[in-house]
Amino acid sequence: MSYVKCPVCNGKLEMKERSYTCSNKHSFDISKKGYTNLILANQGHSLEEGDKKDMVIARSNFLNSEKYQILKNTLTKIISTIMPDDFTFIDVACGDGYYTNFIHKSIKEKKNIQTCGVDISKPAINQACTRKNIDKLEDIDYFVGNMDYLPFLDHSFDIMLNCFAPINESEFLRVLKKEGYYIRVLPGIYHLYELKEFLYDEVRLNTPKDESLEGFELIDIIEANDEIELNNQQIQDLFTMTPYYYKTSQEAKERLKKLEKLTTRISFSIRIYKAK
Repeated sequence: MSYVKCPVCNGKLEMKERSYTCSNKHSFDISKKGYTNLILANQGHSLEEGDKKDMVIARSNFLNSEKYQILKNTLTKIISTIMPDDFTFIDVACGDGYYTNFIHKSIKEKKNIQTCGVDISKPAINQACTRKNIDKLEDIDYFVGNMDYLPFLDHSFDIMLNCFAPINESEFLRVLKKEGYYIRVLPGIYHLYELKEFLYDEVRLNTPKDESLEGFELIDIIEANDEIELNNQQIQDLFTMTPYYYKTSQEAKERLKKLEKLTTRISFSIRIYKAK
């Protein structure tokens, strides 16, 4: 089954050898790493959009330490519980594929899952393909794509995941099947509280976002909380992969570089919606 949409004419793209092609002969090559770039120049994309290479590397290194294991395990349990034995799954703003690949690999042992991941960052998608190839997961499709112009046909997916990223309700609703599920992961109120306490004189708690989304019904909210201990390298990787990296003074960054150990709370708010 093909769920990929041509970004030029909106027709269906079919995979033929090492490219995706539509009936109007628009063609998009699959890279050696295994992803396809489906962003057009007029869609406002530049080479600098999305996560930069240093942020992608830091995130990949940190996630490989399994400090966020509680989140990936919780997400896998939720998806395996609510989904039938045969379903399509998309991870929007999938980053380096840490959650995408793990969820696919874990669920495929019991159910037939067709998976794809999309992100605007080419370095992130490149890393996701590296993870996929290491794990020999040949049946996951990765795309460089813009959230405002998702390159997928209407009503293609049973379930959508979106972790710590901006959202586009209308596009999400368009590509989800009717009564399909949308899982949104947000930082909990005290997420990384102790890290922020070290960096800033005044700590602001994470403000809960509005629960209502147009076109969606909120089904459940699940909280996942833990406490993690970090060494110096893990502290630097965690900091670099967060928005705090760009909002922190150079003085505070230098102080953090000297911090050998840190124990901090992690908190995730997982919202489960159903498309109306």
